[in-house]
Amino acid sequence: MADLRKKNSTVSAYLLFLVVLLVVAAAAIMLWPVYQDYRKKQTELNDLNARLNDRREESARLNTEVADLKRSPEAVEKVAREKFGLVGDNESVIRYQVPEKAK
Repeated sequence: MADLRKKNSTVSAYLLFLVVLLVVAAAAIMLWPVYQDYRKKQTELNDLNARLNDRREESARLNTEVADLKRSPEAVEKVAREKFGLVGDNESVIRYQVPEKAK
């Protein structure tokens, strides 16, 4: 009789282990897509944060440039010459083209 109880106890332990294992496996299978979605969203968030930092740096650079243009006539002249091709009085512009190589 003690042998039968010991055998039933062992079978019950194995059965309990199997049930717990199945529950854990089912939970893992059900949660896997949620985890994958979380990882994807985390990657997107990291990318967006990097882009935001780039935009903040660009904004700071542009704000500095605007401040320079507001207080420095030399900065305004430099931008006028470089970006718009303007020249001062008694100045001439000499343009040259680099010849294309023969094909």
